[in-house]
Amino acid sequence: MLSIFEGLQPGIHADDSQRKALEALEDFLRHDQEKGVLVMTGPAGSGKTFMMKALVRWMRQADLPVVLLAPTGRAAKVLAQTTRCRANTLHRQLYRPVEDDLMKGRGFRVRFELKSMEKDEPCVFVVDEASMMGNGSGGGESLLIDLLQQIHESSSWHKIIIVGDPFQLPPVGETESPAFLPSSWKPWGCDFRKIELAGRYRQSALSPALNLAGCILDWMQWEKHCKEGALGHSEGIGNLGYKSGDWWTEFGEWIKAYAEGGSEEDPLLHATMHTAILDFEQHYEPGQSVLLAYSNAWASKFNNGYRSRRFGNRMARPSTGESLLVVRNQYLSGGHLLANGEEIRFVKRVGKTHQHAGMSWINGLLEWIGMDGEERTFEGKLCLDLLQSGQPSLSPVQQQALWQQRVVEPDSMEKDPYMAALWVKYPYAQTVHKAQGGAWSRVYLLLERPHAVQDPISYLRWLYTAVTRCSDRLIFVQPRP
Repeated sequence: MLSIFEGLQPGIHADDSQRKALEALEDFLRHDQEKGVLVMTGPAGSGKTFMMKALVRWMRQADLPVVLLAPTGRAAKVLAQTTRCRANTLHRQLYRPVEDDLMKGRGFRVRFELKSMEKDEPCVFVVDEASMMGNGSGGGESLLIDLLQQIHESSSWHKIIIVGDPFQLPPVGETESPAFLPSSWKPWGCDFRKIELAGRYRQSALSPALNLAGCILDWMQWEKHCKEGALGHSEGIGNLGYKSGDWWTEFGEWIKAYAEGGSEEDPLLHATMHTAILDFEQHYEPGQSVLLAYSNAWASKFNNGYRSRRFGNRMARPSTGESLLVVRNQYLSGGHLLANGEEIRFVKRVGKTHQHAGMSWINGLLEWIGMDGEERTFEGKLCLDLLQSGQPSLSPVQQQALWQQRVVEPDSMEKDPYMAALWVKYPYAQTVHKAQGGAWSRVYLLLERPHAVQDPISYLRWLYTAVTRCSDRLIFVQPRP
């Protein structure tokens, strides 16, 4: 595996940390063990992408069956592109949709149940971007528990490799990413091993985003020391001359120095949202440009402002060829999963805008590239109120209105088309939580400092996750009109 790793690109030479990781991976795969789990973590730039490439190539040469998985559709597609091997979402792997007939004349409700899996030979399951995997303790989905149940009910000789960045945002409702903690696996009797990639190898003047990510990790460590010192768990912190919150001043100084490297034609810091929209319009490329914000409200403001300038009075509905972001898992005919976080393309409107349950709706012909790389077109119903809303989804009041005005005939087996509508938003601006697992060449980062985040470490995790979405040019935006 080491020779494959160093042969991926001219000039690549594994350091000690990477050598140990590659040796541990190969040893884990060569030897039998029941309920084997190996967790590999590392910060941005530590070499995880090349590790994944080498891992999959080695397994192919060794003729070992492998299943590649990721928590979101976007992350699964990035994984497939990275390894040149088919990848799927955890939802597609784990669940199947089931319709419950509530009662005569009341339509159907879709729920998801765990699929059973049967494989004749031991298989290796690799989950990338695993920081997003929850175990249900924070009120979210129990992806980790369901993965273990499905895999080990099939065979205790299947192996699981978990890969991710421990400094990114954990699942909503969690303070740490459960997938990286031994305590999440040991109650299931797993043979648990862990590899930590400590280095930040790609930081250089050519990668300011990674340089800043490294600074953020240092600030996180300082805040942790300060917190432990305040609780009496750490010695000598008071002598280091660093106080909690000092990182905010250093961050401002970093941005100021960084912004001096821009130009009038292509600035690295925008003082207002208006100038950022103008710059975004000039440089926008589908799938390559995005503005990241903390709140859905600011993301919506940017999306509406950008679309108002680009489409004028036509901004009330999607335009031909425009991209849309899926914000709720949706099964299409044929069992295809349109996963939360994937982008689709609006081809054309079908019929007229109409009202239902107090909301505006359109039917549209849509285009989507599936996990198998095949391009598919399908017709879907879209809610214009959700598209332009500052909320991440339909409100409870709107969902209740839909439920009360179901249009299924008493003896019909058809789904209510409004209950089964696609939930989509415009993709130009997104929250960092929604963007996690993706990467863009040009990232505009809105410098919110939300009052909702009182813990400095939580905010620094958010900032780190945002910065590491950028593969090329990072641009800061002040939250002003």
